[in-house]
Amino acid sequence: MTSILSAINACLPSILTPVHPAVPYPILDLFGAMRLSSVVDWMARGVFDEPSPPATPSKEKSKKGGKTSVKKKERASALQECIGILVVVFGGETFLALCTGSTPSWLVNPSLALLFSLTHVIQTRTPLRRLLPAKPTLATELGLSLPDAIGRTLLLTRFSVLPVLHPTSLKTLPATPTTLLLVPFILAVPFASMIFSTFNFFSASPKLSTPAELQPGGWMMVDAWAPLVVPALFLSLIGPVDGWSFGMGLGEDEAVVLCMGVVWAIFAARAIYNLGYKKEQWLGLLGFGDKKIKVE
Repeated sequence: MTSILSAINACLPSILTPVHPAVPYPILDLFGAMRLSSVVDWMARGVFDEPSPPATPSKEKSKKGGKTSVKKKERASALQECIGILVVVFGGETFLALCTGSTPSWLVNPSLALLFSLTHVIQTRTPLRRLLPAKPTLATELGLSLPDAIGRTLLLTRFSVLPVLHPTSLKTLPATPTTLLLVPFILAVPFASMIFSTFNFFSASPKLSTPAELQPGGWMMVDAWAPLVVPALFLSLIGPVDGWSFGMGLGEDEAVVLCMGVVWAIFAARAIYNLGYKKEQWLGLLGFGDKKIKVE
């Protein structure tokens, strides 16, 4: 079992290494920028909005074909959407930097911020937008559940918990049960929740509303509870360590891979629950389409 986990872990450095000297970004960052931009684009276009009641056709129709015109939903500006994306990506890190008196990475090297901004502009304001899915589907979400799980797990373990356990600077929070759980949570949840649901920042007219996590059924949102469950699972696998008094003593790399498998299963289950638990949706995924049965 350990050898299998080690073999899988040996593949991770390739997605964390810059693709080329001319493109100094790893595959993980490139995928993350494209994925986040797609989700923001869906929200900005109202893909997740509740369907509005059908409008009453007006008496006056256009002369061409006699069809009524449909008003296209107004969306936020590219600058507004890019600012929202940067808050999602760097908000948690900036808050923790203020708590420790350190300098956030985007202020020292803005290359990652530039990547996320340019990616969003290219994907949503150029003809290349036609190459991307117009809305989430069962096939795409199941296919992307694995890279999503890899990126999310690394954020909640290797990029958040391990720096607290193995500090390289004096300006680091002490390893306690609270910091070991809250640091990954802060990096992943609060600022994303504020931008996506609390302030509706990706709509043309942002407005304050109750966060989706606090609404009825909000406890079912994976993005709300996974950032607490995954670090706790990771610490329980590698512990006992400073700030976490129990565990199985597994290696850190192997524990990361195990957590990836758990998160992958959770994300795949979410895709099936949201997009594919009906028979018709599975038939569509298998290519049978919407075949109608004739009833005599």
